[in-house]
Amino acid sequence: MAEKTSDETNRPSKKLLALIIALLLGAGSAAPQSTADSLKSGFENPPESARPRVWWHWMNGNITREGIKLDLEWMHRIVLGGFQNFDAALATPQVVDHRLAYMTPEWKDAFKYATTLADQLGLEEAIAGSPGWSETGGSWVPPSQGMKKYVWSETSVEGGGPFTGTLAHPPSNTGAFQSLGVHDLLNAPDGARPGPQYYADSVVIAYRTPVSDVPIESLHPKLTASAGTPDVVLLSDGDLQKTTKVPIPKVGESAWIQYEFAEPQTMRSVTVVMKDVDFITAMIAGITNPERSLQASDDGENFREIVKLPDSGSPAHTVSFPPAKAKFFRIVFKRTPPPPLPPWLSDLDPASLGMKIGAPPTDYEIAELVLHRERA
Repeated sequence: MAEKTSDETNRPSKKLLALIIALLLGAGSAAPQSTADSLKSGFENPPESARPRVWWHWMNGNITREGIKLDLEWMHRIVLGGFQNFDAALATPQVVDHRLAYMTPEWKDAFKYATTLADQLGLEEAIAGSPGWSETGGSWVPPSQGMKKYVWSETSVEGGGPFTGTLAHPPSNTGAFQSLGVHDLLNAPDGARPGPQYYADSVVIAYRTPVSDVPIESLHPKLTASAGTPDVVLLSDGDLQKTTKVPIPKVGESAWIQYEFAEPQTMRSVTVVMKDVDFITAMIAGITNPERSLQASDDGENFREIVKLPDSGSPAHTVSFPPAKAKFFRIVFKRTPPPPLPPWLSDLDPASLGMKIGAPPTDYEIAELVLHRERA
């Protein structure tokens, strides 16, 4: 009996090979059509994961069961995937017979009804964790458990021996930074409670200061400004609420405050604290925060830029730079053209939203402006 070799045993027949090729060709020609049908079907009937979600604002307690039902049924009818509930106010006038204040039993009952109905309609529900942009706060959160800020004070004492006395008390007011208070463009509603207050000591740190680390005031610099008569004492008093002013120049020009020393001095950093121009006021009046920089000169005529100073969300900035030696130092505030108004703001009536819009600012307001010397 003849025995087949290994190659003959593993070699597929010609009929089987032809069948495999035919199947592959058939699958290859059908794939594009199947993909096209799937894509078309996905557009016509998008899966749940691809359906849009929307913000659903509950404005100033203008909430009724009838309104909730109409809103959610409309969302379901136009095939939305869900919503994010956002409780806000913006001084919206009352348009219902009985407004539901946030987190009252009536409000909670309405929210439970909305949640139940959304579930029945297959709508995904999300909840904003910051009602009214309150940073997750609420009247039910005691101040001791709410968001806090670190504050501090400094007291200079003679070293080498025991100290008996009272340390300067840090700021204890509610606000964004140190002694700066809460600044809000919106009018508080009638009967609104004052903001929460909380203060607690944390830690005392003692450290040795270098002999060369002396206040700039001890060098008796001459301070001048581009215009006006700024109160130079306020520039280093540590109080961020009190400001001194320099007039805002024309677009493209600069205002400045200048330190002139009897002898050239080496500086290593600068602290600037300014009051920001209100966003809405700035856009309407065409005045924005200035570009800030530190410049130096040996003769008071020809200045060179040492460092640009940031204009970010923080009201205070201390900026270090390579040691710079000069007789004159200027902090410059250059007025730049405002950006074009976005379409939504061009038609905005701030008063209708309860925003406080005052007269256009005429001065830049500076709370602190301190140069720091190079340490030996």
